[in-house]
Formats: sequence, structure tokens, C-alpha cells
Amino acid sequence: MLPRLSLMLAMVSVPLSASGHALLLISIDGLRPDYVLQADAHGLKIPHLRRILREGAHASGVRGVLPTVTYPSHTTLVTGVWPSRHGIYSNLTFDPLGLNFEGWYWYSEDIAVPTLWDAASKAGLVTASVSWPVTVGAKAIRYNIPEFWRAAKSPDDLKLLRVVSTPGMVAEIAREAGPYILDLDDAIPGDWARTRYALWILRHGKPQFMTLHLAALDHLQHATGPFSPESNRTLEQIDDMLGQLEDAARGAVPDVAVCVVSDHGFSAIAHSLNLMRAFAGEGLVTLGPGAGFRGAPVVLDWKAFPKVDGGSAAILLKDPADEATRAKTAQLLARLAADPANGIARILDRQAIASMGGNPQAAFWVDMQANFSAVNSVGALVIPAKGGTHGYAPSHPEMLASFFMAGPDVGHGLSLGEMDMRSVAPTLAAYLGFPFPSAEWKPLALTGGARP
Repeated sequence: MLPRLSLMLAMVSVPLSASGHALLLISIDGLRPDYVLQADAHGLKIPHLRRILREGAHASGVRGVLPTVTYPSHTTLVTGVWPSRHGIYSNLTFDPLGLNFEGWYWYSEDIAVPTLWDAASKAGLVTASVSWPVTVGAKAIRYNIPEFWRAAKSPDDLKLLRVVSTPGMVAEIAREAGPYILDLDDAIPGDWARTRYALWILRHGKPQFMTLHLAALDHLQHATGPFSPESNRTLEQIDDMLGQLEDAARGAVPDVAVCVVSDHGFSAIAHSLNLMRAFAGEGLVTLGPGAGFRGAPVVLDWKAFPKVDGGSAAILLKDPADEATRAKTAQLLARLAADPANGIARILDRQAIASMGGNPQAAFWVDMQANFSAVNSVGALVIPAKGGTHGYAPSHPEMLASFFMAGPDVGHGLSLGEMDMRSVAPTLAAYLGFPFPSAEWKPLALTGGARP
């Protein structure tokens, strides 16, 4: 007798979407659009990305969300709304005392609005996803391997993954595709594992709407900066993965389009501003001795806390009605911003935060200059740094994300100009032929010729 999953797959029939289209949505984490738009300048051998650019539609850049980090951005890509509405405010949950041991926003129940998977499933389409953020427990995804870990390098995490994925699927794929790799720091091997698992689902499950998150480029850019030889070689390998995924998608489902997106851009850094030292020095955070989980400062109590996201930091008040703490925090931030050596670009107030859709609980937001990151550490106020980061306000040009799409009824050589990230979800929903009224933007037209 066939195992339960094999029996389910054997019964798969491919329904037609209202438009007759299918879609494979691939996120290449941290892909700046100029990796593709200026590939020659960087000596990049990326034939599949170049072909999608030539044969399809693309954006000159996608303006993202506040902060420009992975989990809020990926959630905006599939909801069409800002973090202030969908509720995924950062990568990690707000946990100033370290009680959650660096828990991330893994769980789909935290998304406060409908997703593309919800709408596609409601329209009768077969859905699938591999390693897309915030998908643990996403019932609308028929074949789901969510991005999830606790220790990342522990074999027990694979047991967790098998439990939170579609029952039986990870073990069945492993017999053909080898072990799944959870550790995002195991960059290229991890992306190849995710690709092999996605290939299996494409061939056996024949999804009409599938999402896949590839993370290696982000990891290499953090370590070595954007456009480094290591980052460029990583993207060239990801381009090989893209070619295999395209072939499998076209062999599995008729009239499939491939859309490559990213969540944010990247900036090289040389310095970091240690906000924890500044806040502790003003008595806004009370630190204990030693170091906590993964070397983080031990926080005993706090009145105002800097929630750091690489290139920026949300400042939250323990008591939002505490006007004395609010004033003291504002004075500290003004002093820090007045010294050019600290690398602060600007301090956002609540009105500016709201205009970018950031966490509505934040009282202030520290946005760093492109060469600086913000950190919480036990070191000096300004410390040397290397590599790259993201997380700045979306107004930084280095933070522009990517959109490249080719397939049936997509215009050849079509330039969409600069897109708002909230327009991606309604545009893809319209291409697949189902309504998506909860999005904050209207869909963009993907047909027609090149635009100036």
C-alpha cells in the first residue's frame, strides 16, 4: 500500500486557475536589482536571470518596508500590506529580557491579514512552499516545508521540521533528495537542499502557486559585503538552481510563469553604533553581569529599549504613557545623532514611522547611515565592523529589492519602473486570476511592450 503522502500525490490533478496561469515565486534573499540590471559591470555569469530580464517584466527597484529585513518584507510580498497591518514587525520577536532565546516570527497565526496562499487555496489552486518565512501552521499551503529552527545545528531540529511540515513529506523527499539543511548559515549547501526539495514537490505535487526562499546570498553579503567575489560566486550558483527550478516547473504545470523577487537590498558597512551602551549609560536599560544567550548583554530591566535590525533600531517604551522616559530618550537620541562619528542618518518620530508602515508600538526609530549598522553589545559605543547589512529605512537606495518575472502573457522587456513592495501580491494575484482585495495597492499591468 502506498504511504499516505504518496497516495495523496498520486491523486493530484492540476486544476486551472481562472486565468489559466501558474506561478513559481522565488525569493533570492538580499538580491539588489543591480546584480541583474548591471550584471556586466560586475562580471556576473547569470544566464537564467538575464533571460528572465530580457524576456519578461522587471522593476528598476522595489521600495520595501520598515525595517528592510527578511521576515517583515517576505510577509509584505505575500500580503500586499505594510508591517503595521500584517503584524510581523521584525525578524525576531520583541524579547528584551531574552526569555524567548532568539525566537523568530515563525508562526503564520501571527499574520493579521490574508495571504496569497489563502486566496489561491480558496480559488481551488494547489499551493506549495519551501522555507518561506512565517509559514509554520499555514493551513492554506498544501505542500509546506516552513522556515523553522530552534538550535539550527541540532539534529533534533529536523524532527521539529518534520512535525511542522506537511505530514510525511520531508521524510519521503529525503529518500530521494538527501537530508534537508536547516542552518541558513550553511549557505550554498542549504540552498541546494531547498532547491532539491522544491524540485521534488514541483514534479510530484504539481503546484499552481509555489513559493521558495533561497538565503545563501544574504549570508555571504553579511560576511563579505555586496558584490564581493564570494557574493558574486554565490549568485552564480543560485542562477544554476533557478534554471533547474524553471525546467521542473514547466515540465510539471502548463502556462507557468517564474517570478524572482527579493526582500531587501544590501549596504557595505565599516562601523557599528552600540545603542545598548548608550541606553544603559542613561539608565534606560539595566544590565546584569556577564553575557547572556549567544553573548548578548544580560538585561535585568528596561524603560526604553533599542530593538536593533541591522541598519536601524526601533525604540520601544516599557510604559508608553511614561512621558519622563519619552523625553529622556528623545534627548539621548538627539545627542547621539548630533555627533557625526555615531553614523546616525536621522531619528524618525511616530509620524515618520507610520508613513513607512513600521511597528506602531515604536516611539522612535534610529536610521543609520549606509556605512554604519546598529548593534546591542557589551563593547564600546562605536566599534569597527565589516561585511554588509540591511534593515535601514526603505528610503535608502541601497535597500531597493528586486522583481523579475517571465512567462505566458508577461510583456517582453517590460519595465515597471520603481515598485512599492505592497504592489507585488495584488499583481501576482491578478496574474493568477483570483481577487485579493485586502492589499493596499492595485495590481500592476504585466502585459504590453517596453516602457520608458
